[in-house]
Amino acid sequence: MENSSGRLAAKYRKRSQNIGFLRFNNSLIKSGVVSLLVLNLLSLGACISVNLGQKPGERSKNVEFTPPSPPYTPLKNTPADGAWENKKSGNSISYFSTCNDPSDPSLESVARDLFSGLSDMDTVSQSQPTFNGRGALQTEVEGKVDGVPTRIEALLFKKNGCTYTLSHVGLPKSFASDKKVFAEFLKGFQAP
Repeated sequence: MENSSGRLAAKYRKRSQNIGFLRFNNSLIKSGVVSLLVLNLLSLGACISVNLGQKPGERSKNVEFTPPSPPYTPLKNTPADGAWENKKSGNSISYFSTCNDPSDPSLESVARDLFSGLSDMDTVSQSQPTFNGRGALQTEVEGKVDGVPTRIEALLFKKNGCTYTLSHVGLPKSFASDKKVFAEFLKGFQAP
C-alpha cells in the first residue's frame, strides 16, 4: 500500500510540474502529494488571520500550538504559517493566518475559496462549534484535485481581527488514520 501511495505521489508530482498546476518550489514538491494539495488549496486565499494593529496581509503573531506528534514532520518553504506531513500516510496538517483583511470575508466565504480547487466535491459534514472562545465553521469535504481523490477537514475561525484556517488533508483511504492527531492539534491550538 505504501509503494502504491509513493508511485501515486511521484506520478502526481511529475504531472503537476509539467502542467504548472502547483505554484510551489521544487523542495516543496518533493514533500508529497497530499501536502501539496492542501497547501495549493489553502494558498489560494482561503486562509486568513487578523491581529489588530498589524498591516494588511500579515500573519498572526504569538500563536501557541503543539505540533502534530510523530510520524509527522515539519514541512519547510510553504505558504502556511505551520505545516506538517505524515510521510507514511501522505496526510498533512497545517494552519494559515492573515491579518487585517479589509474585505473581512465571512467564514463561509473563506470556506468556499478554500474548497474552490476541488472538483466533484461532496460535503461530508459541517458544524459551527465554538473554538478558542469564538464561533467557528468546521467542514469536511471530499473531492478531487487534478483528478486525485482528496479529503479535507478544515476548521475556520476569527479572533481579534484574524481569520485562521486549520486543516487536515489526505487521500480518502488514509485520512481516518490521522483524525485523532488532528483533533489533538486542535486541542493545543491557541490564537492570541
